[in-house]
Amino acid sequence: MTPTCVTCIFSQALRVCQTLGVDDKTTKEVLDAVGCMVPTWCFDENPPQVAARVYPEIATILKTDDIYADFKKEAARHAEAFLPYVEGMIEKSGDRFHAALKAAVAGNVIDLAATRMFDLEEEVAKVFDTPFAIDDSASLREALQRAKSVLVIGDNAGEHLFDKVLMKELKNLFPHISLGYAVRGVPIINDVTVKEAKEAGIDEVAEILDSGVDTPGLDLSRASDAFKKRYHKADVILSKGMGNYECLNDTSTRPTWFLLKVKCEVVAASLGRQVGDIICYEGCQGANHA
Repeated sequence: MTPTCVTCIFSQALRVCQTLGVDDKTTKEVLDAVGCMVPTWCFDENPPQVAARVYPEIATILKTDDIYADFKKEAARHAEAFLPYVEGMIEKSGDRFHAALKAAVAGNVIDLAATRMFDLEEEVAKVFDTPFAIDDSASLREALQRAKSVLVIGDNAGEHLFDKVLMKELKNLFPHISLGYAVRGVPIINDVTVKEAKEAGIDEVAEILDSGVDTPGLDLSRASDAFKKRYHKADVILSKGMGNYECLNDTSTRPTWFLLKVKCEVVAASLGRQVGDIICYEGCQGANHA
């Protein structure tokens, strides 16, 4: 957490109300409630841990258990429209593995919690011509050639359809691997849960794993015991998105690669890159890219 994160999370409360068309009186109630929580936010927490307290409070006031349920469905429909183009670009690529990683990052722009919004159509159109600002895909490829168990950590709904494309390619290129796909334990912001993963047919390419976490990022301290066992046995962790990066960059105990688009200045500074950059970063092995 940084002071910038404090203002970002508070502004998300207003953005929720604006997105859902909430009336002014209820919006004020939401802002009052979140404002009263600010003194409890600690800089030794990460933003997803704070968000895990904020969003349930908002949901209670709005009398719902899944704030962005309709928007997750719409994001999935929107993402699905781009899949033929994405699959076609991978098909004609000279490096299917690298192209599939790019496609998965393009999907990472679907993020209702981001301070800066990116256009999915624009990102899909340009991603295959955009180099990774950090490109550790070569070491990821080598690790996958040796791995038996691979765990992909999902992020946002809609994006999960692009993750499915990536995992199909991983299964074809590395048929010896066992694939798991980790989702959130409960609805939080617009993150993917078991419900959205099953609707997308992700179980056709990977085992869907309920992490048990209530954070918009994989906070291992909140994961179920069953999931922790799977995590600690994985040969390769492929972490999607900023929330998972914020939670795992300093805590992952397994060989981990982070695949994301940089959408805020705090994460940009952490990686030594710019907002808008796309990243395939090998973490927890001591690589220093900044």
